[in-house]
Amino acid sequence: MFEKNLSRRGFVTGAAAVAGLAGLSAVAPGLAGADPKIGDQHVESEFAPAVGAQAALITFQKIDGTPVYYWRSNRGNTTARNWQATQAFYDALVTWIRDLRSLSSSYGSISYIVSAGFYVDKDGQHGAGTAMDLDHVRWSGGNTISPLDQAHASGTAATRKRYLATEAVCRRRFRYVLDGWYNADHHDHIHSDFGGMPVRVLKDSEADTKFVQATCNNFRAAGLDIDGIWGPKTQSAFDGLKSALAVSGDPHTTTSVWQGMLSKIATKGFANQNI
Repeated sequence: MFEKNLSRRGFVTGAAAVAGLAGLSAVAPGLAGADPKIGDQHVESEFAPAVGAQAALITFQKIDGTPVYYWRSNRGNTTARNWQATQAFYDALVTWIRDLRSLSSSYGSISYIVSAGFYVDKDGQHGAGTAMDLDHVRWSGGNTISPLDQAHASGTAATRKRYLATEAVCRRRFRYVLDGWYNADHHDHIHSDFGGMPVRVLKDSEADTKFVQATCNNFRAAGLDIDGIWGPKTQSAFDGLKSALAVSGDPHTTTSVWQGMLSKIATKGFANQNI
């Protein structure tokens, strides 16, 4: 698998790892008022930015007007919190949440999201200010999705589809997205970061393959082992998924094709429809 072939030593070339980052400066201070344990603790060595490739950080409490809360130490807390990320990553978050609003518009507006962390003072994409851990989303119509509650393993098909729909939106804007199927470390959040841009789906990526396998299983009852290995059965299931969604072009090489396919998966998932 692509991620495994990195031997968990991380990226050593900066352009892909921190795509879009400019105005490099000295390391900015840590997350204001935050628990030092906030953020994904497991991918820093896999997706480390290049040495010296840290951009200045900005502070935010909302993403494009939507509040971002922290529940790891106080479930249900709605106290405003100061988060940090690079300007480039924050701009990507704005695009992401606008995608999420649009593709889930039948649920109403997004009331708030909950995160386990963005910038965290450590190595890796979190330490570069270019990562997000998503715990929970609540819409004004009352719908929620909660990776924090292991929604990927829910006994309710509609909840699993909503989880995959939310992940699909993350994948539209972030190359590395790690979910509850990826490994046990991500059972309670969806991790998204700038590593390995641009966005596309790779057959030699364990994370991408597991997303495809989970999607084919939950939307098309494909019966695949979610093992991260892109074999003939996964290829056949993916071809069927692509055909059913009327996707033309190559999602493995063309960002716009993969993003369009993800939008269709998300639309079906939020509507609790099979494909």
